[in-house]
Amino acid sequence: VTVFTTDMLQGVMLPVLAKAVPSLHLAAVLAAFLLFALPSMLCGMVSPYAVRLAITNSETSGAVIGRLNAVSTVGSIVGTFLGGFVLISWFGSMETTLGVSAILLATAALVRLKPVLSKVALALCLILAAFAHKSYTAYMIEAENAPIDVDTLYSSVRVADGLMEGRPVKLLFTDPGSCQSGSFVDAPAELAFAYTKFYALGTSMNPTAKRILMLGGGGYSVPKWLLAGRSELASPDFSLDVVELDPGITDLAQKYFQTPTDDPRMRIFHEDARTFVNRAADALPANTAGSYNLIFADIFNSYYSVPFHVGTVEAAQKVHALLAEDGIFIMNIITAVNGDNGRLLRSIRNAFTEVFGEVHLFPVQSAYNGTMVQNVMLLAFRTPRPLPDAAKPGLSPHIASMLSHRWTSPLPSPEKDVPPLRDNFAPVERYTLGFH
Repeated sequence: VTVFTTDMLQGVMLPVLAKAVPSLHLAAVLAAFLLFALPSMLCGMVSPYAVRLAITNSETSGAVIGRLNAVSTVGSIVGTFLGGFVLISWFGSMETTLGVSAILLATAALVRLKPVLSKVALALCLILAAFAHKSYTAYMIEAENAPIDVDTLYSSVRVADGLMEGRPVKLLFTDPGSCQSGSFVDAPAELAFAYTKFYALGTSMNPTAKRILMLGGGGYSVPKWLLAGRSELASPDFSLDVVELDPGITDLAQKYFQTPTDDPRMRIFHEDARTFVNRAADALPANTAGSYNLIFADIFNSYYSVPFHVGTVEAAQKVHALLAEDGIFIMNIITAVNGDNGRLLRSIRNAFTEVFGEVHLFPVQSAYNGTMVQNVMLLAFRTPRPLPDAAKPGLSPHIASMLSHRWTSPLPSPEKDVPPLRDNFAPVERYTLGFH
């Protein structure tokens, strides 16, 4: 009953907590406690009570305790892997919790209800409830303009309709505070978000690029933009490798965001970005440059979800190895530039500055407000070279506008502020929560 109540309460409790508690971290802890404390306590009582019932004499108590502990441990291991890798990704978190509640109820009923007819009736009720829930879920998914909630292997994802600049858009949410990706319904290959347009800096400065690597697929807005020929690449004859951790996200991008996953120019790798980069860099012959002319990274879901392992010195070394001599690396980071909220950015910048010859920062939403948490694009050249002059005649207006966003004010020096992120020292929670 308490497990079932958890499912019923979450739809009401979570929005209230999100509005009442300003800190996402504190809200998550409170939500976990309020939803799961009571059912966890009651389920935790089963094992010691079963031990007490099973012990009939002191001579066999050790064997009984050991046997029941073994069963409990095996059950915990199986449940962890079954829930994390199978049930949630196949059925969803709510359906999995309802299934646990049904199994607990059925177990209790089968033990206590003596007449066979009662047990059969209970089984039929559970089957009918499952079918009813499945039909209702299918109806909600197909309902026009209704948000679509999907649990993938790694995320709880919502796809919803919205408006941007007065135009209908399809939006992808993987974070309660922000939208991860979006696409115009009437022009799926057009870049909808301001920060994604800054990847054009790479294609404009390296228009002859033949090999491109995109770390992070999301709604595949940047890959669609590249494949549709909307960038400043001189030729459509290029190859694009996209690394997206979650195959469920790719499925959603294909179904709802019109992503051409069958385009022969694009290869999709479902794995962690750092794992891919490590493997590809390690496969290169010694003392040779890589073959990627452009590497784009867009794997920050929000200011609270920081994939620090792609912002360390060691990660920068692998990215540097994968780039060709004319290679350019551009990464989206959600952060401030100055102040406490900018320590994350400065630690990542210090890491890339230690490896790359030249690194530039481009705040997207405000080029002058350094304390504002926003999208900041980090651009690094494998071989140092000057940036194009924003006032140069013939330069396209949108590229000139982006170049004017370059951050030129001095940053705190590393020795006085934050050290570079490293694989063995990356205190990103301390940086993002404002702790000193």
